[in-house]
Parts: sequence; C-alpha cells; structure tokens
Amino acid sequence: MPRKYIKKRAEIWIKDLLALARRMEIEDNYDLERRYVSLVLEISKHYKVKIPEKRFICKNCKIILIPGKNSTVRIKKGRVNIKCLRCGNIRRFVI
Repeated sequence: MPRKYIKKRAEIWIKDLLALARRMEIEDNYDLERRYVSLVLEISKHYKVKIPEKRFICKNCKIILIPGKNSTVRIKKGRVNIKCLRCGNIRRFVI
C-alpha cells in the first residue's frame, strides 16, 4: 500500500479517536477516555503523524483538556498556561 494512503488513514483514526475521547470526557467515562488518548499517542508515534490538538492533551494523566470543565486557561507574561484540574499539571506555551 502507498505510504501516503497509510498516513492519511492514520490521520483519520486520530481524529476519530480524539472525538471519542472528548465525548467520553463529557460523559465522565475516564477509563475509556484515557485508553483512546493512549491509542492516539501510539498511532502518532508508529505512523509518524502529528496530533492536531496536542496542546489539549495532558501529558501526566493522558486526558483531553476541555477549558472550563477539567482545565483552566490563563495568560501570564506573554504565555498561555493550561492547568489540568485532575492532576495539577501545567502546560505553558509562548504567545
């Protein structure tokens, strides 16, 4: 199979799994959400495909961060701070 087709298929899998993980976060099914996010990370590594919304994945507890529900977003000193409310991990990005 052509490499482009495989990468395109992996991108579709990642988008679908992220949508399922977001739905599981809303429904408070945390075990399935963590499993979907871990599958996204494995597919991304294996097929060398970028994750479109990697900023909104907690590196520590492997959940989707939804501002206002399970994370807070603050802007301080030219940076965006996203704090996970489950584990307390903070992700910082330069504006």
